[in-house]
Amino acid sequence: MNKRELENFVWFQFANDVDMDLRKRVSMDFAVRYKKAKVLSFNEFIKNKVYTIQEVWKARIKEDVRNINNNPSKNMAMVKLKQWQKISYVNDIVMNAYIKIMIELVDDNSSEAYIHLYKQLDKSTYNEAELGFEWQFEQDRLGPLFLALQSNALLHKDVTYDSFKKVLNSTLFTKIEPIKFICTNSLTIYLFDQLYKNKFINGKMLKRDMTIQQTTGIKNVAQKRAGYENYSHLHNASFRDYKPKGFEIVDNIIKDL
Repeated sequence: MNKRELENFVWFQFANDVDMDLRKRVSMDFAVRYKKAKVLSFNEFIKNKVYTIQEVWKARIKEDVRNINNNPSKNMAMVKLKQWQKISYVNDIVMNAYIKIMIELVDDNSSEAYIHLYKQLDKSTYNEAELGFEWQFEQDRLGPLFLALQSNALLHKDVTYDSFKKVLNSTLFTKIEPIKFICTNSLTIYLFDQLYKNKFINGKMLKRDMTIQQTTGIKNVAQKRAGYENYSHLHNASFRDYKPKGFEIVDNIIKDL
């Protein structure tokens, strides 16, 4: 994902986090006023009201990001949190959504402001769609995978074990730095499919392709998978599972983990 795509993603996630709760509370506030109005008219009013509130919040968040980027101190982060607590319709759900989007948009994730915001975050509210893959076994089994990928010329020599481990450790989706593979895109996708299939990594099935894209930098994952599956089917109908060229290398690596 490029920077624009990442920003679109985090703004969508913020809206998704606050929408249902905000809609419910706005509806309750204005229900008496619209008690005799048509349901359709009331629903349209609530929709517009919620949209207006979210747009005001969006503008304020952008300003807060600029302020913290200019002064990334702990004190600035504390001031911003206190200011948000005083805004209409802000409750615990909205506060946590605010913190989530702030830590994804501020520039310096080593600053005092970022660290303070991150400590306030209720991490249990993250769902798997917002996190990268997570290694499900002992860390000492991740090392052999890394070495096997490099020794079999699948992984770029410049990729360090620390960066590789970080990407497979439930990193915030927008903070993932893609791993550089030097094998074909089809074989890279097959590798992650097999890691997922054999329960070495987790992640939501419906979001798997998006996570593979963010983890590897490969775009149009589903189309590329379909491409090698169709090719395998046409050239070797005996395969039960259609596989890309070089699949034996990946299968052997998985088998030895």
